[in-house]
Amino acid sequence: MTRILASAALAAALALALLVAAAAPAPAAAGSLSLKISPSELSPLGTAMLSGKVSPKLKKPGKLFVQLSPDNKAFTTIKTLKLPKGATKYRTTFTAGTLLGPVFLRTQFGALSTKGLKLTVTETVDLQIESFAFSTKALTVKRWTTVVWTNNDPVNHTVTAVDSLDLDATPTGLFNSGPIASGHTFRYTFGTLGTFFYECQIHSLDAAMHAEVIVQ
Repeated sequence: MTRILASAALAAALALALLVAAAAPAPAAAGSLSLKISPSELSPLGTAMLSGKVSPKLKKPGKLFVQLSPDNKAFTTIKTLKLPKGATKYRTTFTAGTLLGPVFLRTQFGALSTKGLKLTVTETVDLQIESFAFSTKALTVKRWTTVVWTNNDPVNHTVTAVDSLDLDATPTGLFNSGPIASGHTFRYTFGTLGTFFYECQIHSLDAAMHAEVIVQ
């Protein structure tokens, strides 16, 4: 009888232990997910490479979701990747549309999500600096256009944002290339509507070294 009672007590203890274990919260799944985007600036209809790592090595196949958001808040899945058992890396592409401006991309795998990374779709306009003058006195562009200035003179110039076309204009701090050597470039993306004046600070007393970009 004693042996029977002992066995019953042991069985009851084991049942209680199993019940407690089942009621206890499961430990959080360890793991990490990363994302890289290259390049981070695209022309309309251009293609960027998305790549990243999943850790630890997958014990079974799974699905990774590529998601997009216009404001880094509400994300929508635009592509699903099937990752095989044993995978630790992934790689895919993203093709931009024709709308200019920033979008945010992230990836999601199970409960893991990367932070949204900004990718900007922008048109490019080339301007020249030569014969101590900017090639276009007044340039009109759309918002999210990137202007690229190339110095074709044998001396240094700057592209410095100022508050007017006056020869004694004051720098605004919006952008400033610093000295641009011969054959080198400076680029700036205009993400705000308005009229933006700029000058070469080295040759600011020359009227030809003052110009403007009108963003509309």
